[in-house]
Amino acid sequence: MPGKFSFRTLALTLVAGVSMALGASAAHAQALEKIKSAGVIRVGVMGEQAPWGSIDASGQNIGYDVDVAKLIGEEMGVKVEFVPNAVSARIPNLLTGKVDLQMAVMGMYPDRAKAVQFSKPYAGLKIILLSSAKNKITAIEDAKSLRIGVPRGAAQDKAITTLLGDVPNIRRFDDDSSNIQALVSGQVDAIGGNTTYKINLDRASPGNDYEQKLVFNEQWMGVTTKLGDKEINDWLNKFIDKIKADGRLEAINKKWLAADALPNFPEKLEGIPFTVQ
Repeated sequence: MPGKFSFRTLALTLVAGVSMALGASAAHAQALEKIKSAGVIRVGVMGEQAPWGSIDASGQNIGYDVDVAKLIGEEMGVKVEFVPNAVSARIPNLLTGKVDLQMAVMGMYPDRAKAVQFSKPYAGLKIILLSSAKNKITAIEDAKSLRIGVPRGAAQDKAITTLLGDVPNIRRFDDDSSNIQALVSGQVDAIGGNTTYKINLDRASPGNDYEQKLVFNEQWMGVTTKLGDKEINDWLNKFIDKIKADGRLEAINKKWLAADALPNFPEKLEGIPFTVQ
């Protein structure tokens, strides 16, 4: 009997094909020069996922990814144009040229590395399951009968679908804010999220009793470019080394994640090259 073909697998197969087609272009070698010549770098970020990327009361982009992107602009000597993304649009927006870099909480996974190029990691979090304190969940089996929300195609979608199978009670939403609202409004009983989701849950529903139930995996985030963009990938890796060494990344980490020190970033991740091969 043939295995089930998930939405995520289909989507990444399609974008990998697009990436291969676009990757043949000689323009890859000129990506960095084009950005500098234009004087602007377009960076994909989240618009509703604090503390990584959100919009403040004055309409400005703020967050961890936003601050790192601003440093990229400073180091390159160009302005930064922020482009908010839905979760499912992150890779397509990069491959179709709507952004030059994708930094919208881009988790580093081997299937994605077939479609896009990751830099070294510059941030990390954990992929988790959240639900009401009233729901007793100590293993994924306890959640089998619950309605579980996930952002379509995101890491938590893959983690939960891998464990439970592509079952009807997994409800997929276009972005993180819709996923969070589904839990708050009672459309679902639990949601796949990450260790910073609670900030947004507390904003959407002050005084709630939502809590972390399960941890699925640790996720590292890298700056994402098109496959074959060696020059800009090399530049980004040197930039990340620099802001780690001079304390600027640690300051951003403390500001947005209230952490006193940077995590121990991995030197390598299986199936995910940090440099153009």
